[in-house]
Amino acid sequence: MHKISAYYQQYKPLSIASQDALDALSKTVAFPKGYLIHRQGQVCREVFLLEKGVARIFYYRDGNDITNQFFCEGEAIAAMESLYSGKPSYYNIELLEDCQLVKVNYREVEKLYAQYHDLESCGRVLAIHCYLEENERNRSFQMLTAKERYLNLLKTQPGILQRVNLGHIASYIGITQVQLSRIRAEIMG
Repeated sequence: MHKISAYYQQYKPLSIASQDALDALSKTVAFPKGYLIHRQGQVCREVFLLEKGVARIFYYRDGNDITNQFFCEGEAIAAMESLYSGKPSYYNIELLEDCQLVKVNYREVEKLYAQYHDLESCGRVLAIHCYLEENERNRSFQMLTAKERYLNLLKTQPGILQRVNLGHIASYIGITQVQLSRIRAEIMG
């Protein structure tokens, strides 16, 4: 089992006391492919660490579901804007394979922040990391072509094509499946 503290420590070292307190809040859960661990319109209250499987965050636009982000083993998943604001989320989180996850209630983690300042500092660094990731995603739509976004996905998540259907990949980079097929043919060329 992965420990939630090990995920946090990727961003900043934690004391043994902080690690133990954080890990004591976590629970291992398993859900089948297609399960929504978070639904649009709900307030996000939990953070999940993906131990096994693949997931995505998506939303609906004009009757289509649009993938906003993919997650693989070792990554944390939450509807961050809702988690931090306490407002209902615009996003769904769907499991694309049978998944094993570690979950933790974020409000309980916030209570630990008051007690363990190294954990609070680490949480701040983690929040900044999430913000920068989202900012980079937005920048990619402003400054990169669809082909460049596709190549970037292959670079940052090389095994994703074997695990995720092409419709989700196409919506993630902001194009149709037909356009994606053309880009893939051009690259293989």
